[in-house]
Amino acid sequence: MEEPDRRVRRTRNALHRALIELMMERPYDRITVSDVIARADVGRSTFYAHYRDKDDLLVVSCAEHLRAEIARSPDRGRWAPVRVMLALAAGYPQVYQPLIGPKASSTALRGYRHSVATILREHFAERSGAELDDLGVTTLSWALVGLLTAVTDPAAPVAPDAAWRHFESHYLNPPPDPPS
Repeated sequence: MEEPDRRVRRTRNALHRALIELMMERPYDRITVSDVIARADVGRSTFYAHYRDKDDLLVVSCAEHLRAEIARSPDRGRWAPVRVMLALAAGYPQVYQPLIGPKASSTALRGYRHSVATILREHFAERSGAELDDLGVTTLSWALVGLLTAVTDPAAPVAPDAAWRHFESHYLNPPPDPPS
């Protein structure tokens, strides 16, 4: 993947940072593109040169951040992205709730699920040289979104370690089928 030039990175980082700062101050659904560009000190046409809308900014920014965190993680295991995602969701629920929570837009939810699927596909191709089939990646990414939703649930959040144990026991070491 080709790295964007410094100006593009600076602009995208400013927009990402502005959105996150605003999300710390108020609910995502009360943030407008105008709020983001004012905070980032970026023009409207510049914003739209990079992103379709605020949902696109949120999904793309989170995917880029997730890739960077996976690359930074000392965990090099096959399932490292899952553990990184669970830890990030637990650490930043206010960022994940607009993406996957009950009030998430369908665009943000589908976009984030697609980002998760893409990242998993990339990770497995790099680690094992084997690609996952589309249905397997889709199933796995929706399962992860479900776990991340549980981790970020404001009423009863599941600890990332408990979510990982659930993932491991149900998806990596599933119980045998009952006899028929």
